[in-house]
Amino acid sequence: MRLSFPNTLFPFFNRNKSGDSFYDINSSTNWTLENFSNIEIAQNHPILTPALLFVSKLFSQANFYIIDKNTGEKVKKHWLLDLINQPNHYQTQNDFFESLQFGQIAQGQAVIYTKKTLGLDRPNTFYLLNPDLIKYPEGFKTKMYRASSDAINKVKIIYDEHGENLSIKIGDLLYLYDTPNCLGTDHFFNNGSRIDGLRQTLINTKDSLLAKNIILKTNGKELITGTDKGFPLGVDEKEKIESLYQNNYGLGNTRKRGIITKAGLNWQSLHIALRDLGLDESVKVDGNLIYTALHIPKDILSLEAKKTTYNNFKESMVSYIQNEMQSTLDATAAVFQKLITEENLKIKGDYEHLPIMQFVLIERYDGVAKRGLALKSLRDAGLPDDVALDLCGFDKSIKLEKTLQAQQMEAQEQQAEQAQNDNNNNNDNNNN
Repeated sequence: MRLSFPNTLFPFFNRNKSGDSFYDINSSTNWTLENFSNIEIAQNHPILTPALLFVSKLFSQANFYIIDKNTGEKVKKHWLLDLINQPNHYQTQNDFFESLQFGQIAQGQAVIYTKKTLGLDRPNTFYLLNPDLIKYPEGFKTKMYRASSDAINKVKIIYDEHGENLSIKIGDLLYLYDTPNCLGTDHFFNNGSRIDGLRQTLINTKDSLLAKNIILKTNGKELITGTDKGFPLGVDEKEKIESLYQNNYGLGNTRKRGIITKAGLNWQSLHIALRDLGLDESVKVDGNLIYTALHIPKDILSLEAKKTTYNNFKESMVSYIQNEMQSTLDATAAVFQKLITEENLKIKGDYEHLPIMQFVLIERYDGVAKRGLALKSLRDAGLPDDVALDLCGFDKSIKLEKTLQAQQMEAQEQQAEQAQNDNNNNNDNNNN
């Protein structure tokens, strides 16, 4: 059962060990997330916020590099790599990409302003913009029949109209999307957020925790209300009875040990057993829905407090990095590729340097060793090298050394030939 409370004030009668009686006013205003934006919810939610931090911090550990597509070699020096390493004065590479991924999930898209210094033909600073503060021109639409992107790139948006009020060309912006764009919007730069589908779940989770807090605060207290029966005492009559019962004995003038009245009263204990409300179970269910939306396996993050083996965690982490993080990183690299003018260069990124990914290398080496053993067996069986290489998944153009068996047979043949030559020489000497 989930409790919900309207925005109102609750008066609670309280009495301490000293006999002091007073009323508590418990206000429940300003506790709902209903009026929060997606980014505000993402920054203030007890389950979503740490989950997003986990995803974004992992994403920010990517290693970017540029290769020559013709030779496959890495380019050691390039201006884009320098800019990625130090995007702006306020953020390091990790800070920048952590914020990028956090906002991309929370708001559905991340927008990078590639700022150029006057006179330069390439950017020297990256800034992340808040998509909620971008204002497109009135009536702005993207058309599929446009022959080139020049017209779109020259369109200017207004960023933070009531703050910095910057005018920026769309051509200076890089868009990264968390959910598909171009679906049911006025222009192709708009898209939805996965948080939109989670809003009610996120609100319910926070409300459940707040309801639990309210119950904890009210437990052990009493609620006393009047009824329409009986008549109140007059001031003199009330004081006379209180004096008779010594109702304020040992207390200050304004304190009483009890309530004396002729009016009807209703008394109610506010103690509630939390286990009967099912709030914790409700939070667990909502939390698992949040983790599912972020594609985080239960062996990595879970609210069930169940133990998982190290092997399960290792395999889940490797799978999560390969299938979730790597695909997101590839999409990010494809966006940065727009800034590279050299046709033979390509920017890429990976997580091979992370300690958890060393298990992949071990498995890869083990697979290569098994393929090599199979290749040796096929060659020893007499199969041609090109056929054996193809069956084992190797490049058929590889030149292989002779097998040990072939070397031994060749040595035997050479020895036999040498022995035959020696025998012929001896016969010739005898005849002479």
